[in-house]
Amino acid sequence: MPRRVLVASVLLAAGLVLAGPGAGASVPSAPRRAAGFDGRVRVAVAVGGTIYLGGAFTRATGTDGRVVTRNRLAAVDAASGALLAWNPGADKTVYAMAVSGSTVYVGGDFTRVGGAARSRLAAVAAGGTGAVLAWNHRADRQVRALAVSSSRLYAGGQFGAVDGAARSRLAAFSLASGALDGAWRPAADGPVHALRVGLSGTRVYVAGLFTRLGGDPARAYLGAVDAASGAVDGGFAARVGFPVHALTTTATSVYAAGDGLGGQLGAWTTAGAAKFPTLETDGGGQAIAVIGGEVYLGGHFGNICPGGTHLDGAGRSVCTGAGTSRRKLLSVDAASGRPTAWNPAANSALGVFAMTPTAAGSLAAGGDFTQVGGSATRRLALFG
Repeated sequence: MPRRVLVASVLLAAGLVLAGPGAGASVPSAPRRAAGFDGRVRVAVAVGGTIYLGGAFTRATGTDGRVVTRNRLAAVDAASGALLAWNPGADKTVYAMAVSGSTVYVGGDFTRVGGAARSRLAAVAAGGTGAVLAWNHRADRQVRALAVSSSRLYAGGQFGAVDGAARSRLAAFSLASGALDGAWRPAADGPVHALRVGLSGTRVYVAGLFTRLGGDPARAYLGAVDAASGAVDGGFAARVGFPVHALTTTATSVYAAGDGLGGQLGAWTTAGAAKFPTLETDGGGQAIAVIGGEVYLGGHFGNICPGGTHLDGAGRSVCTGAGTSRRKLLSVDAASGRPTAWNPAANSALGVFAMTPTAAGSLAAGGDFTQVGGSATRRLALFG
């Protein structure tokens, strides 16, 4: 049997067929040079030529080898990977960021940003060293997700109140006035981990660990609400069987990553119809991005599991049947869900927590890793 046919037969037997003529991906698998960090990168947001980063780190190593203080907030140049002067500083972990114009909104566990009292929400200047702005609201518990539309900032997390007003894990603020929106009050019965404003601007996708959104049990883990009123949007009727940690959208699709027995990657149309069967891995999905027809997934998995997963004798999630090695990073065809050959292979137990596409079509990934493809890459990798 010719080798090409033999390889195809093995892949079919494992239930895995690589996508595309060359089984390639839109970005190269080898990361290029970039600044490194001494602790976990939890969130990355690229705007123009800048990638803003948040997490649990306290020091950064520039591409020139210099080690400098960067307390849980930093920025790098998207083209060169060089560390920028932007340095607001937060006293505890940053989980969420969103950029609107010249303002970077930040959410997390912190109580101070740039030396100023800020209770889990803050706004800083996007340029310069990142001066703290006057915008000041107080969430009573952790903020895990932020998203912006043309008129509002949306926040999600574990909080039950904002500025002393009841808000069940979701809140919105006017970008024009800065005020807490008094009318936008959807409720989730569990933590919200991801938010995404649809491209039309009329819908906000909400994802997390909740089992009811707006009181509706049919909206477990992933649902949509009206961007203006907060009412549950019945036009998105996806049925999701796993807790969701990361979410992204295109004009026609919604992609979500999460966990359960193993890791999960699901895709739906904007009406909620499944696009392809859920992809399973042997560890949770924690970050997601779409670039050039591929969906990129990051997490703490080591294998794609075509036959599903089960718990071994030690209580670990493992593939049922043959798995295909993909250490912490993988990509699939956005239309079919079939894996590509993209396989950078990152180390560390918990892997990748953040992903963002850049304006130039490259991919930034952040997490716990210190190597990618065997090369030193300290918690930030730039591909492409």
